[in-house]
Amino acid sequence: MTKKLSLGIVGVRGYVGRELIRLLANHPTIKVEWVSSRLLKGITLNDFLCDDEHFEAVKLDADHYYNTLKIETLSEVDVADCKTDIIVLALPNGLAETFLQETDIKQNNQLIIDLSADYRFDETWQYSIPELFFKSRSKQSNIVNKLNAVVKISNPGCYATAMQIALAPLVNHISERANCFGISGFSGAGTKPSANNNPQNLKDNILPYGLIEHLHEKEVSDHLGIPISFSPHVAQFFRGISMTVQVELEEKWTLAKINKLFNAYYKDDSLINVQHEIPNVQQVINRENCIVGGFTLSADGKRLTLVSCLDNLLKGAASQALQNIELFYNECGS
Repeated sequence: MTKKLSLGIVGVRGYVGRELIRLLANHPTIKVEWVSSRLLKGITLNDFLCDDEHFEAVKLDADHYYNTLKIETLSEVDVADCKTDIIVLALPNGLAETFLQETDIKQNNQLIIDLSADYRFDETWQYSIPELFFKSRSKQSNIVNKLNAVVKISNPGCYATAMQIALAPLVNHISERANCFGISGFSGAGTKPSANNNPQNLKDNILPYGLIEHLHEKEVSDHLGIPISFSPHVAQFFRGISMTVQVELEEKWTLAKINKLFNAYYKDDSLINVQHEIPNVQQVINRENCIVGGFTLSADGKRLTLVSCLDNLLKGAASQALQNIELFYNECGS
């Protein structure tokens, strides 16, 4: 990317929107032009970032534009009229459509990225975990051919990202349904009060939920093309995901062969780290990478267990969105 790209965000009250604002504060090639939120109108981006202990502080110069850029409340028509290169929809599930109806009609040569689950199964949208994008090119539409229209990217889910990174190298070697057990920090339950982010419920506790046909279970099965079972849980820590994955293999493997497979698969991906030890959440908090490791085989060499860990607000959401933006502009030669 050779030019400074302009970006607008719809919906920043949630944790992912806040993380995205933080990441963009000193971004070398992207500048935030506007931010829209119904409940935060009039607050400067600097004041917004200073308001939460769970997020790393951002150092801003006295003349940084975040000190004066204020959050607005923009209608669907207002958003469609904005001439920014990139629009990020950081809204709760089910709310993106009204903005898209206006924007699709009015804008060309623009990138829209949706952080919700609304379009992860829609073939007119580009679904992308960047590290897997070119490895599964046959399943992806060619975004270069969409340059004369609005390009729409659906950002993957946090659990779904952790599962797919763990499973992708194994897709052609699994004989049965993959079983996935995930634990997320309570930020994954969002800012709206619920049983899954209630401090009293979470104290000294782990809460199972969505144990059958969780949306991310369908997401992984659809995009990897293999059946999986997924059991999500929420814990009392704020951010991070630990995903334990167990698969039955078609033939006998050794740990050396497993390690070689994963290291070769992710050798060019700086944000995917493969290690022998079992990864843990503390290793990925406030970091943009995903760690895969802890490979353990049964005595017969045909059952494999492994663990992937990532920060659900970063690699599971906001920083992956920025990766996808960069992927698009690099792919298109912009």
